Amino acid sequence: MIHCFRRFFARFIDYLLWGMFIVALLGEKVGDIYAPSWIFYLSFWLYVFVEAFLIAKFSTTFGKRLLGIRVFDENGKLLSFKASLKRAFLVFGAGTGFFLPYISLILPFYVMYHFLKYKTVFWDMVCRCCPQFVKTTLIDKLLLIAFIIFVSGGYILTARVAYVHREPDFAAIENNMMTIYFENIRPKMVDVLSEESVLTPVKAENTIRALKQVQKLIDEQKNELLLIKEGLQLEVEKMPLGEIRSIRQRQIDAFFFQWERFLFSESIRISLFENILNFFKSEENAQYQVIDGRPVFNDPELRRQYDNYMIQLQTFLSLPMS
Repeated sequence: MIHCFRRFFARFIDYLLWGMFIVALLGEKVGDIYAPSWIFYLSFWLYVFVEAFLIAKFSTTFGKRLLGIRVFDENGKLLSFKASLKRAFLVFGAGTGFFLPYISLILPFYVMYHFLKYKTVFWDMVCRCCPQFVKTTLIDKLLLIAFIIFVSGGYILTARVAYVHREPDFAAIENNMMTIYFENIRPKMVDVLSEESVLTPVKAENTIRALKQVQKLIDEQKNELLLIKEGLQLEVEKMPLGEIRSIRQRQIDAFFFQWERFLFSESIRISLFENILNFFKSEENAQYQVIDGRPVFNDPELRRQYDNYMIQLQTFLSLPMS
């Protein structure tokens, strides 16, 4: 069991070092962790030849040496390059599934099962290889410790940078804002606004009072949005890379500008309704006759204000509810 994990970690070290070398060599051309480029993938086909050369020349690779593993033929001699290349290719195919999706995740478990059951692996059986586990030197042990510290430190730094530079969850914020508006604010506006709101001073006064409560809800949503924005900006200020800070700041500004503009327009809409309703708060301005089920105002200004209210009301009610 110990030898199985030693071989696994030796190969892990080799692949990790090769990947780091390719990243350093090609830079941005390798893509990113979520979408590596075809160049990065093909580089591991090239590593098959590199591994074959190292095994044929030195009987080991860097990872194998750190963990005390050497590969010889059944006579205890160095493998020929041809045999070593065959072995390296079989490892890449039968051991890692050529790094193809899903296959590369399943095969290592089968390889481990096969090793635990038969004490060998497929490519060693085919190539008649005899891996030997030897005692590592003090230098090898120190190099292994240094490598573990290096990788662990790199992982911690990478995780920290990824956390610090993570993109804000704008979808969750927007979903929360939409929930508040469409489940709390808009239904209240629909409930209080009606065609009858301007027909009596009492109804006009009651509608204005209800709209002021809705205005408070919008103000609360504005304050909540402001707090969220300030929190995100504090996170942006902690980002060490100026380029990423600029990108995140532009994203934040664009996102919150849209919502601030939307809430401002809703506040203006409520103020507009309040101004119209204020005109109908007095008995003098509530004089009308009902003809064919519709109010008819003798005063042209009353008629204009009523038509304005109805236009605004129909425009508001025609907006989608979600």
